[in-house]
Amino acid sequence: ARCLQNDHAAFTQIGEIYRWGKCGIAKDDLKALDYFIRAVELGSPEGCGCIGNSFDKGNGVAVDKKRTALFYRVGALRGNIAARHNIGNCEYKSRNHEIGIRHWKIAAEAGYQVSLNALRRIYNADGKKPGKEFVSKEYLESTYRACHEAQMEVKSEEREKHCKRSDQFLTC
Repeated sequence: ARCLQNDHAAFTQIGEIYRWGKCGIAKDDLKALDYFIRAVELGSPEGCGCIGNSFDKGNGVAVDKKRTALFYRVGALRGNIAARHNIGNCEYKSRNHEIGIRHWKIAAEAGYQVSLNALRRIYNADGKKPGKEFVSKEYLESTYRACHEAQMEVKSEEREKHCKRSDQFLTC
């Protein structure tokens, strides 16, 4: 019903169901991609990240790192924090460590724990991971505080209940 109302979140969610083969529906990467494309056409930031993931992993399409980066960037510009984190991954893996770390910092400051963990791993690697020169103790502490504050801003019992319901739906 929500898809009939052109709800981009519904298209993204159905795309995820097809991508992973959930709720008794057979896994179908091409159908998932169709739903993600429709979501992006309707303005979905999450759909951009999903299409970026499809191009990154080759799910339903050929692996294309340029398109991966493009869709992650559009998703990040639309406000998708996971897409911002993924830009950081792409840049870091391309040996653009400083740029990758900056993207992770932005995502972490928005409350994305995965990005904070990536920064922590670099800092705690004692120089065994590239980029340590860009992550000082003060840098990590300020990012941790900002991440924690962002997470506390959105934390509520109602949100927790909603997330549990969403998780149940996607794990049919």
